[in-house]
Amino acid sequence: MLSINRLDAPFGVEATGVDLAAECDEPTMRQLVDALHENRLLVIREQSLSKEAYLRFGERWGTPHPHVLDHLRMPGYPALLAVGNTEVQHKKDEVRNGAVFWHTDQSYEAEPASATMLYAIKTPERGGETLIADMVAAYDALSGPMKARIDDLQVVHLYGAASGQGDERIASPLANQQQIEQVPTVYHRLARPHPVTGRKALYAVAGTPSGIVGMADAAARELLAELKAHALQDRFIYAHKYAVGDVAIWDTSSTLHSGKAIDFATDARDSRLLYRISVKGRPKVCH
Repeated sequence: MLSINRLDAPFGVEATGVDLAAECDEPTMRQLVDALHENRLLVIREQSLSKEAYLRFGERWGTPHPHVLDHLRMPGYPALLAVGNTEVQHKKDEVRNGAVFWHTDQSYEAEPASATMLYAIKTPERGGETLIADMVAAYDALSGPMKARIDDLQVVHLYGAASGQGDERIASPLANQQQIEQVPTVYHRLARPHPVTGRKALYAVAGTPSGIVGMADAAARELLAELKAHALQDRFIYAHKYAVGDVAIWDTSSTLHSGKAIDFATDARDSRLLYRISVKGRPKVCH
């Protein structure tokens, strides 16, 4: 029987008693969706899934969105991405640790991701956590004057902008001109209402912001840096330590996340392998 309980964390819940390899029924899926939207993070424990079953489950949350880095997509499963330190491509530090900075998935696209999930296949004895920050709590904790100041602002987003990390842009991992052309400049609200619940959150204040509409560059950088520093206080952050079989799902409309740097695997004790799915749109149970 499905049971949902709070994590020992500032936010988030864990679910037990459900087998995703079997088709979970509509009421169960509704409970899982509601749990994610209410808590920003949902960790479903003790799963044993084939790639096909995992992908079917991912499709119930929206439309799987293959990563813009098409050369890293999983052969035969373009919607899946192998994240970790065990595969040939992970020998490159820029691939293995490419997500080791605070960001929101696909915030550089006009229709950003609505959820991202990681299914843990191999987990190291030490390290390998994903850091997740609650942007609803961060927004709620802002002063009234700051909320009034930012509520109508539109932020300019660009892949690789790394706003709030200094004036230098991070080196883009885009491999070719075709990939570059797939990620033009886009705009999103700084205080963005959730597309399902309508609840406001600070949106993507790190990773891709490169400016604010109608604001001088220096002032925009200062405001974005201030909001990033506010959002990344310890009280808003949870470090998820994976167990094999975890399916961790976070609401990308309401969170920031970052990986932690890890070396290439040497044996089973330090191996990390997770299958990533990112989706757009609403879960099938939302109408």
